This record gives sequence, structure tokens and C-alpha cells, in this order.
Amino acid sequence: MSPTPVDVPAPTSPDPSDLPDLPDLYDESQYAARAMHPVWSALRSREGLHRQQAPDGQEFYAATRHADVRDVLTDHGTYSSAYSTMLTVRGDGDTAAGAAIHLTDPPVHAAVKKPFAPLMTMQASLRLQRGIRARMTELFDAVRDREAFDFCDAMITLPMTITGELMGIPREQWGVTGRATVAAMGGVEAAGSEYERRFALFEAHTTIMTVLGDVLEDGAPDDSVSGRCPVTAQAVADDKRDVALLNAYAFLMGANPTVPQTVHQTLVLLASDPDLWSWFRGQESTDQRFVDEALRWASPVNHVLRRTTKDTTLAGTAVPAGSLVTAWIASANRDESVFTDPFAFRPDRTPNQHLAFGVGVHRCIGQHVAALGLRTFFDLWRERVRSFSLDGEPRHLVSNFLNGVVSLPLSVSWK
Repeated sequence: MSPTPVDVPAPTSPDPSDLPDLPDLYDESQYAARAMHPVWSALRSREGLHRQQAPDGQEFYAATRHADVRDVLTDHGTYSSAYSTMLTVRGDGDTAAGAAIHLTDPPVHAAVKKPFAPLMTMQASLRLQRGIRARMTELFDAVRDREAFDFCDAMITLPMTITGELMGIPREQWGVTGRATVAAMGGVEAAGSEYERRFALFEAHTTIMTVLGDVLEDGAPDDSVSGRCPVTAQAVADDKRDVALLNAYAFLMGANPTVPQTVHQTLVLLASDPDLWSWFRGQESTDQRFVDEALRWASPVNHVLRRTTKDTTLAGTAVPAGSLVTAWIASANRDESVFTDPFAFRPDRTPNQHLAFGVGVHRCIGQHVAALGLRTFFDLWRERVRSFSLDGEPRHLVSNFLNGVVSLPLSVSWK
């Protein structure tokens, strides 16, 4: 990496001046239609927490500043994860609440996490490097004769080249699993009715559960995530739910969005900015600073949800016990008080206090594996692509939870 900072301005800068006094953070359709950064920027400039109702009338608070988001994510005693992490999943809470790794609080969380920690260390991730590069190379080779294609569709198994073997999922199931995880996140065309849309989501979740159920029943390798999921039943006293299956599902759905969505949004930027692409091509390899900036820029997870266990005060706002609080990670990652020129992509940005992996006890356990996968992809893209451009408008995910691209038409000139 060049020791001289490279400052690449964003294509557009947010202008919050025309926003309504009470912007809606819930409406999922807007996330696919426009950038939300002007909304978040405006909310960061206002005192206190944003407060609004979901369509069913349930109230939630929104933390949008970096410091407030950190407070929510680090204070697990006040802001509990054992309910749901998604604003759209409320009511009685997530079906895996209190059982899956991301939906438990200490001390249960530590007990659930313990069996998997040795698989996710930096040293352990480096042992996966050769296999990940070989599998990802095969994926590149499969599209190298195509000058124009939809990257999202052609590379549907990209996250599985990183997580498939680690999860213990047979390779013949990677395609169906990759497509199902995208569909389960909302990455499908809008259905003709709400019933049809919900059925499509149900079908995707069922497919994933079936694949993982078969993996667990057949006995996954002990050095895989699925192979260690049965141990989680010992940490969670619950004989009414399949705790092992819930944790296998949590790991797969937690792992699969980060790498492809970071890749997708970084490719959009590289294709749109000749100076950045020229700089990128001139690097010998991809280092962690570029990866961190790509994660900050993409912020694959827009928000995470918490529920307060007691009366508290955040950003000067009184928040009663039992309240829903959303921590907007995507907003925190552009906070002007923390990041210099937050709407500029600076591949040499140091320090970079992005929260894309979270912070606190729930900081992503697979962060080292994800970072390795991202470095590997960008190295291969640099080695094999001479130039590329957008071959149409990207289509974005209809979701207030995930910041995603589900269609990315590219025109590519290969080396």
C-alpha cells in the first residue's frame, strides 16, 4: 500500500436540508430506492435519539451517532440481545431468541461461543487461506469467458467458497444454499402480493433449515462449525427447540452477507471511479487498511436491534425498560465526529474505527475469516481483471436490516 493517503470523493454528498422533520427509518422499500445517508446525517445532527413507530404501532428508538451506537453494543447488561437483532422481527421476538449465539447474553453467550472460538482465530483463518484461494479461483475461472454478466448471479456461491467447508456443508449443496441465503435476506423480486413474498421467504428459510438439518444428522466433521453446534445444547437449557440447528442457521446467515455485500458495493465504487481503479491496480496486494475501509464504506448491516432490561438514558433521552433500541451501524460508520471526510473512500484510512463487525461481546466471531476472504477476492480481481464497468444499474436489497446489492451487471475485460 502507498504510504500517501489516497482520498477518493464519494459520487454524491448527502444533503439533509430537504428531509422531513420526522424521517421514517422503518420503510424497507426506500432502502432499495435511494441512499439513506442524508437521513442518518440529519439525525446525527439532532439532539437525543430518533423515536418513531413501526407500522404495527410498536415504538422504537434509533441511535445514529458512533458514540451512542458503541454504548448500545457494549452495554449488554442494559441492551439485551436475547430478543431479536432485526427491527422487522418483533412481537414475541425471534424464534431463536435466547438460544442462538447472536441472540444470547452473557454468561450463556460465552458458553455458546466457546466451542467455535478455536475455529475463528487469526491463526486458524490463515490455515484456510490456500483452500479459499483455490475455491475462489475456480469461481473466477468459470466466468472468465464472459464479457458481460450479472456478478451477483454468477458469483452466487462466493461466500460459500469461504464458509462452505468451514460450516461443514457438502460442496454439492453450495449452490442451493447460496441462493437460499440471498432469498432469505429478501434478495428476490417483489412478489405480486404480500402473501407471495412471505411464501418466498418461508421457502428460502425452509431450504436452509433442510440442508443444515441433513448436515447435522449425517454428522459434520468435528473441526467444522456444524460439527460443533450440538455442543451448544449443553449451554442452553432448552429441550423444546433444536438448539444445534438454530446455531448452525445463525452462523450461516451471519457469515454469508458480509463478504459478498462488501465486495458488491466496493466493485460499484471501483467501476465508477477511474482514479480509484488505477490506484487499486497499482497495488501489489490488498492489505487490511483497504479491507477495513471497504467494510466501513459498505456497512453490510444497517442496524442491529436491542431491548432494554431497565430504565436508562442514552444521548440525553430517557429510555424505559423493555424498549426497543436500534443501533444504526451504517450511520455510525459515516459519523463526521469520528471519521475525517466520512463520505470519501480513503483506502489508507488510519485509524479506522468502523463498526461493521460490531463491538463488545457480540463482535463478529468470524471477522478474521471474513477479512481473509475479502483480501483473497480483491487480490484475484486485481490479478485477473484488466478493466471493468457497470453494464446497467445495480439493484439493491429491499431491507432496512441489510445494505445489499442483489443484481450487479458488469462488463469485464479479462487479462
